[in-house]
Amino acid sequence: MKPKRVVIIGASACGAKAASRIKRLCPACDVVILDQSAFISYAACGMPYYLSGKVRELDDLVKTTYGRVRDVRYFNDLKDIAVHTNVRALHIDRQARRIDASNTVTGESLSLDYDALVLATGARPKTLPIPGANLKGIYHLTRMEDIQAIALEIRNRERGRAVIVGGGFIGVEAAEALRAKKWNVTLLERESQLFPGLLDFEIAAMIREHFYEQLVETEFDAGILSFEGEGGQVRKVITQSHSYPADLVIVAAGLAPHTALARAAGLEIGQTGALKVNAHLQTSDPAIYAGGDLAENTHIVTGKPCYMPLGSTANKHGRVIADNICGMASTFPGVQGTFVCKAFDYAVGATGLTETQAKQMGIDAYAVSVCGFDKAHYYPDSQIMALKLLVENTTHKLLGLQAVGKGDVVRRIDVAAAAIRLGAAVQDILHLDMAYAPPFSPALDVFVTALNVAQNVKSGLMKPVTAGEAKKLLDEDESVLMVDVRSDLEFRRAHIGSSKVVNIPLDELHARLHELPKDKKIVCVCLLGLRGFSAQRILDAAGYADVRTLEGGMFLWPWKDELD
Repeated sequence: MKPKRVVIIGASACGAKAASRIKRLCPACDVVILDQSAFISYAACGMPYYLSGKVRELDDLVKTTYGRVRDVRYFNDLKDIAVHTNVRALHIDRQARRIDASNTVTGESLSLDYDALVLATGARPKTLPIPGANLKGIYHLTRMEDIQAIALEIRNRERGRAVIVGGGFIGVEAAEALRAKKWNVTLLERESQLFPGLLDFEIAAMIREHFYEQLVETEFDAGILSFEGEGGQVRKVITQSHSYPADLVIVAAGLAPHTALARAAGLEIGQTGALKVNAHLQTSDPAIYAGGDLAENTHIVTGKPCYMPLGSTANKHGRVIADNICGMASTFPGVQGTFVCKAFDYAVGATGLTETQAKQMGIDAYAVSVCGFDKAHYYPDSQIMALKLLVENTTHKLLGLQAVGKGDVVRRIDVAAAAIRLGAAVQDILHLDMAYAPPFSPALDVFVTALNVAQNVKSGLMKPVTAGEAKKLLDEDESVLMVDVRSDLEFRRAHIGSSKVVNIPLDELHARLHELPKDKKIVCVCLLGLRGFSAQRILDAAGYADVRTLEGGMFLWPWKDELD
């Protein structure tokens, strides 16, 4: 009997994973991979760390855990998988189940029959349709060819000037990498914050402030008018308000799924513009599977289609595709937007929905922001982190978590990701038995503290006000008074500059209640939020009618550059 032939187009995360698992499950299968690049099965997410020097050799991005380079020979000798590099798939004949392709180097034509086809063509970087976009020195950061060229530019020029366009994962990681090489870095973002669409403003503002500390210049709401050059080489980036000198430009304006081949074959495209697949990762043609950055996903929290290109998802897709091709019924449940990103000394991440997304979708939910230490506060190197929970009002289910800080953000994100995946309500995980020892966590983990705060808010015990709401009150409401209950020293070091702000340390509050008028709206503020909540409860008990606690305290105040 003739063995089943599986043709895979794309040899990155999804394609390589699918191929390898197919051969493990069904060794007799004839597996062929086509890829238009000379590089295959490389760790694209590691490229910024090669630029910075944390990854020493480029080959490290294509090695296995035991040091073997994943090249054509590796796949052929070890896995019995035929890989054709520099080959572009041109046409899918669905009736004949045949792929027509061409070698981009030799021009040689290639035709392959298939029993099952896997599309793992990934995504392409979005380009900017503005003058000068084709100048030399303007790069994307998505392929090995990109990283080679950018690394050469850095080696040939010390302390150059780089402009990065885009404030998402790639832009943020590229900024850190270039600063590590002592380059001057400017980051331009067309939205009003970093990680637009992925984080709420106050969480993203923490990274913006850290960028300032790391000497990365930023411009938000940046309208780029043109790239200007000399002798064909980029020299400036012109926005509506500034001109930035540039020896190098990295455009990280997002990704778009590579759907041209699928569209030409008449396969159904999803609402997001990515290729539509079912739970088994089959396209509208049951013999054709698709995954990775090409495919549309279902959001686990909302149940709606979404496009979230992540390497972790692509690997999971590859496994599910292989299972189904080999007769093991397997489904992919969807994604919930879980991510983490290193931004210099900070980590920032999220899972589930943000407050902004929930409002846009009309989801009835409330958010709470909490700051605390990642380890016991007395333990050396303990760090403050901020968490923002999103909770559904009717069911009290956890819908999302965002976290930022110098501490172990990932641990909290992962716990929340598991809770959301299982549909847990706050009361289900309020007493979650998390591992505790001073080098790793406070006795009451900051994530559990956040759940307790959510319970306090739901019960009406805590009456929170966000930073944005508090700022609006200070700017527009003459009846508001902000009481900063930090120590005198803390207050003098930095405080919100307003005549409506007074400093009464928490341990003096009982004795000085007579200084606070009862006809004012009072906002209590401290560094992290706990002392502010304690002050709110003292004032509540003393008969003050309208007292609120500033969520996250001064640590999460987004406008630290305006502090006195």
